[in-house]
Amino acid sequence: MTEPIIHIPKNHDKPVTIVKKSRRATTKLSVVVPMYNVSLFLREALDSLLRQGVDGGYQIILIDDGSKDATPEIAREYVDNYPEIFELYLFENGGLGSARNRGTNLAEGEFITYVDPDDIVIDFSYRKMLNMIMRTGSDLIGGAVRRFNSTGESWTSYVHHRAYHDTYEATTLAEHPEMVWDSTAWNKIYRLDFILKYSLYFPEKVLYEDMPTVVPMYSLAQKIDIFDEIVYLWRFRDIGAPSITQATGQIKSFTDRVKGMKFILESLKKYDAPRGAQDEQLHKMLDFDLTIPFTYDNYLVLDQDYKDVIYREVKSFLEMLTPQQFNQARFWYRALYTIWLNEPYNLVQQAILTYAKKEFHISFNPKTKQLHSSYQDDFDFELPTFKHDFESRTRLYEVKQEDNVVTLDGHLYYQYLDVNNLDDIGDAEVTFVNKYGETVAPFTGSIVFSEDPNITAYSGFDNTQTKVEVPAHHYQYNHYHIEIPLTDLTALTEPAYIKISQVVHGMSLQAIVTEPLPGDDPRPEGFMVGDDFIVPGYSSDWRLKFTRYPKAPVVVSSRYYNNNYIWQLTHTKAHVALWDDANQRYLPLVRQGQNYTISEADQSFLGEADPNAKRWWQLITTDDLSDVTSYEKIRMSQQQIAAPQSIGANMSIFHVSNHVATLAISWEYPIVKSFSVDDNTAKIQFWLGGWTKTALSAKLSFAADGLSNSYRAKKLTHGFGKRQLWEVSMPLSFGQYRDVALLHPEISIHFLRRDDFTMPLRWGKSVHELLNKTIPMGQLEWLISTDDKEEHRQVVLRQNTNREGFRDMADKVAFWQTDYLEYLKQPLLNNTVVYSSLWGDKFGDNPKAIYDYLQAHTQKFNHVVVLKNIVEEVDLPNTKFISFGTKEYWYYLARAKYFVNNVNFEQDERIKRSSQVEIQTMHGTPLKNMGFNVLNEWNPANYERYLRKNLNWDYLTVPSDYVAEVAQDAYRHQAQVLPTGYPRNDALFSRANSENTKQMKQKMGIPTNKKIVLYAPTWRVRGEIELPIDFVQLEKTLDKELYMIIHPHYWNNVSNVPKANNISLANQDFSIEDYYLVSDVMITDYSSTMFDYALLDKPMIFYTYDYEEYVSSRGLNFDFEHDAPGPLVYNQNELLAAINNFEAIEHQYREKIANFKHKFIQYDDGHASQKLVETVFKDDMA
Repeated sequence: MTEPIIHIPKNHDKPVTIVKKSRRATTKLSVVVPMYNVSLFLREALDSLLRQGVDGGYQIILIDDGSKDATPEIAREYVDNYPEIFELYLFENGGLGSARNRGTNLAEGEFITYVDPDDIVIDFSYRKMLNMIMRTGSDLIGGAVRRFNSTGESWTSYVHHRAYHDTYEATTLAEHPEMVWDSTAWNKIYRLDFILKYSLYFPEKVLYEDMPTVVPMYSLAQKIDIFDEIVYLWRFRDIGAPSITQATGQIKSFTDRVKGMKFILESLKKYDAPRGAQDEQLHKMLDFDLTIPFTYDNYLVLDQDYKDVIYREVKSFLEMLTPQQFNQARFWYRALYTIWLNEPYNLVQQAILTYAKKEFHISFNPKTKQLHSSYQDDFDFELPTFKHDFESRTRLYEVKQEDNVVTLDGHLYYQYLDVNNLDDIGDAEVTFVNKYGETVAPFTGSIVFSEDPNITAYSGFDNTQTKVEVPAHHYQYNHYHIEIPLTDLTALTEPAYIKISQVVHGMSLQAIVTEPLPGDDPRPEGFMVGDDFIVPGYSSDWRLKFTRYPKAPVVVSSRYYNNNYIWQLTHTKAHVALWDDANQRYLPLVRQGQNYTISEADQSFLGEADPNAKRWWQLITTDDLSDVTSYEKIRMSQQQIAAPQSIGANMSIFHVSNHVATLAISWEYPIVKSFSVDDNTAKIQFWLGGWTKTALSAKLSFAADGLSNSYRAKKLTHGFGKRQLWEVSMPLSFGQYRDVALLHPEISIHFLRRDDFTMPLRWGKSVHELLNKTIPMGQLEWLISTDDKEEHRQVVLRQNTNREGFRDMADKVAFWQTDYLEYLKQPLLNNTVVYSSLWGDKFGDNPKAIYDYLQAHTQKFNHVVVLKNIVEEVDLPNTKFISFGTKEYWYYLARAKYFVNNVNFEQDERIKRSSQVEIQTMHGTPLKNMGFNVLNEWNPANYERYLRKNLNWDYLTVPSDYVAEVAQDAYRHQAQVLPTGYPRNDALFSRANSENTKQMKQKMGIPTNKKIVLYAPTWRVRGEIELPIDFVQLEKTLDKELYMIIHPHYWNNVSNVPKANNISLANQDFSIEDYYLVSDVMITDYSSTMFDYALLDKPMIFYTYDYEEYVSSRGLNFDFEHDAPGPLVYNQNELLAAINNFEAIEHQYREKIANFKHKFIQYDDGHASQKLVETVFKDDMA
């Protein structure tokens, strides 16, 4: 028996408390879930474990590692509700490795896996993985991974992207050394006897405990399964405290990582790992693991102790390596590591800073075929070049089948290999290769490379450059166009990738077609070629793959008749069924001659208002309905029009989804048949059916967008009992929809004998040529888009400023390098002031207050206001409105003298002239850590760009000396500090009187005879949120003399505020300052609104329900609990008590209020605008 890798301290084996131990006759799979303070995420993780479809006994072992929050209580709920599955053990804190090991010792299953309690396992992943590993007899199986956050955004996990390329059964580390990139424990299932045989426990009291355990497993395993399907979602915490391994800016984080790396190398050698795996592991360590502090952290702001540790740890690791091992690093890392090994400490620090800022340059010599780094010039050393240094960069724009060919369009270039003309590249060849890289069929089509200036415009510039300069590299002839004859695809005998072989500067290089752009263009549905069905798809690492299904079961025809479907199918097996993959449920179809239809019983079921009926049912065929693994999907070519029909009370659409014939059963929606645009008008035809077909009238409306626009539809078809087709015209003219950027068209339906009803318009599954296309139209451009998260894709239209001629990056670069540089040579417009506020969302805040003062006191200035998009007429005296990202915008950036902003003028290409004057007003007092004080939000390149923008500031307005100190630390600026207070607050002083307050209340439509409670929280995550208040309960318990107004952060929409007599959402037509004035007390949390509100001498309540989590994740600039000028409340009962007694706050917190005002609003006196203007604009005021 192999010597154990890790031994468990025996005193960790006994739990403090056993809540309940589940009981099963047999156990197939044990899942270990270590938990520590994860109450925010735990339910989502555990719910996903209940959707795995594991047969034969399922044990979920919850190991609480001394949590201080509600984690144990939540875990108990699952133990109580699912006693046959869940069991809970409470231990004293021992760390993640210890918790996993405890769970391993409690496992009873044939197989075991581990899950982090903030992550999600994709539905039925365990069933699929168990089916494979039981069939192959492998020791472990791993599956692909994606990252995600709380907003629902997901993205590729870099390390797993490098590991998973296809599915391989019963393979080995020798055959697939790339598996070492996947060193995480939780996306795998292991045989428990394999774990116990080799004592494969996790190290304890260290971070990155997965690495030294998982990677040696690959060497010890006799067989490994690689499952190229996303099975696990790995959370990136953007709310709550960061995970332990996310908090990379810590010394222990790095030292533990290096310790694990050394251990891995030793164990790979000890267990005779293949040379290829050892080399790949070194490649990962040298190019990724070792580089984290100076690539992903902001090395520039790490403290000196950490930098000293990095220097020692990296050097000690590099000194272990042989020259062959050292050369596994890529060229730019080898250059840095060469300096690290050979130069003194101070020079190494300079070299690291150069790398961290990406200030080095690499060039290629076509004669010697060698790369050359600016490091070599600085430190005078030679460095050989290897073929693996030339990395391909590729994107796939479109995959299109038409006539007798499939065409692929995209780009391919090799980093640092300039291609200035066609002589730099030789003939290219295309090969069909399988997952092992072997040629599988002849290619008889063609490939042509052509010029595309956009590739250089995007990718040809070094990090230290802006696009005003000459690019460091030119990738001119790198657009490929491939034509694949359909007959080539019918010759495929196994799934095939597309390999491009190309000679560049005399070197033979190869790349796989990969990296599709977002959207439908590179993702067409499958298609028929004779008796074959061809599916263009992607591996988990986004490589294009063509799969041929010979004599595939397909839909020949589909007919809807008498509330049912009749399908003619070919190449079917003994059974045909509708299959709900999410619920793992099938409905057998009835055979009628050569046709299939839905049984009467299932027809009735699918027509019910049952959520189990409203699913997307795939057509499958099999010889054994009890064996899910035998199911073969039935294919169908995509229909141009997928018409909705009715089954009972539900809507049905028979269509193609992910290359499979699918029957979607859903609620009745208005579904688009066609969408065309002509003469500033969109003409939309849509179906109404089911219970909606009896509509007397219908209209297009936009109530969800806060608009009163409505356009009457006309009925095009008539007939009793039939689905009706309607048509409506939607104007697309300038100013039609106010300043609303995103429009969500709805259909409002009027009936004779039932209440009117409004529903969002949906695209359905017909082919719409304009979908995801941009249409220029006068001053506007319209993006015809969709919200794919909504069933049947909700119709969304976005109106933007028309930027035609300045949209492609190549056009922008050409403009910046010619016209813009000419503008910079022309004289300044001394009396022109350019304003922007909050990235152009709206003209307001401090910049608007400065404009108001200048306009009221002098007519000598021309004012230019920059907005994100101008989609309606905007008018202010002596003012021109322009949009970001237009040539006009760049004209004023070059020629105006004065600039006023409360964020930054973002563009890197901007060149600020020495005689131009920029005023930074900030948009709020920095309560939270921000700017350079939030280490984890920065990488070195962004750090430098942000610093350059901050150094453009000539003046910075502050409301107090303390804020000036915080701003200096956060922004590293060199501006002259103006102790004026905030200009926007001048209005609070001038407007704060009872008569004005009464008039404002009347305009807002809120009670004039009640005390107003304003709730203005900060944001945690962007988008739609639910506030942590039970508003139904609050409505009942709020004092009858009070009225509450909810004013969410401008990055949030609140979804859980009910219609109530004493609670309402703020009207966005009024500013937050308007609500300050009409309110009598404000509830907030960590929002900078507290500083402005304090000027009014009104009480405040701080609803800090997530105080510990928020402070640990975001950080505050002062001791909030000590300095807050009002009570901190942590739950709804405390909040209600504080609201109902708010008038006592002023007396109880008198001293804290006085200290707070001095610390934060010292200079606000109602004259900030005057003081600023007299200081900054005096030379041009005379």
